[in-house]
Amino acid sequence: MFRSGTRSAEQPVAEHQRALLAASLAGLIIGRTLSWPLWATTVSMALPWLPFFARWIVHTYREHPWLGFFCILTWLQLSHLGEHVVQMVQIHVLGLQGEDARGVFGVFDIEWVHFIWNVGILVGVLLLLTRNPRNRWLQVTAVISAWHAIEHSYILSVYLSTGLSGTPGLLASGGLIGGGLPLTRPDLHFLYNLVESAPLVLAFLAATRAWQAPDGRPILQRGSAYRSARR
Repeated sequence: MFRSGTRSAEQPVAEHQRALLAASLAGLIIGRTLSWPLWATTVSMALPWLPFFARWIVHTYREHPWLGFFCILTWLQLSHLGEHVVQMVQIHVLGLQGEDARGVFGVFDIEWVHFIWNVGILVGVLLLLTRNPRNRWLQVTAVISAWHAIEHSYILSVYLSTGLSGTPGLLASGGLIGGGLPLTRPDLHFLYNLVESAPLVLAFLAATRAWQAPDGRPILQRGSAYRSARR
């Protein structure tokens, strides 16, 4: 009886998600048809999902504030990784360069934004470590985030002293440490974000297992369907 109730309660949720997918696809088609800039098309695809994710995060935050914060931080970092993925496609698949290869929201591709973002992620990870000191994946994320923040601190210092933007930093080709690696700055920072995001996601999944619903499911799978099944 419980399983049957759960299925019937979860069916409207699945239908709602299919409707959201259809709305995102419509945003993509409209954006491409009307030749919208990339950022506008991306926003039109993401907008239908915002209320869904907002309710999900608010529900989690009310029951477990730190897990809610962890969820927000993880989604933010994954979104940032997506920006770097788009830039890799622009450079290596579409053959674009310069102003045409700055990701989705190129207006934010400035040194101050990079620095504030990466320091913010590091601070968030360190705050989470105070609540999850034994989460090994979170420890790994903290080390990688710290190095990434050091890179951008040096890049920002160069920008402030010379006015030059887009310099290689410490390890990109031409960088301060031994001339850097044979990687351009976009390639290197894509890898930075990839290896930073992977352990963060694993750390988040490990944290969700620390809070289990009464039926054994992770707390993040609870919601209107779960509450309806329990009534």
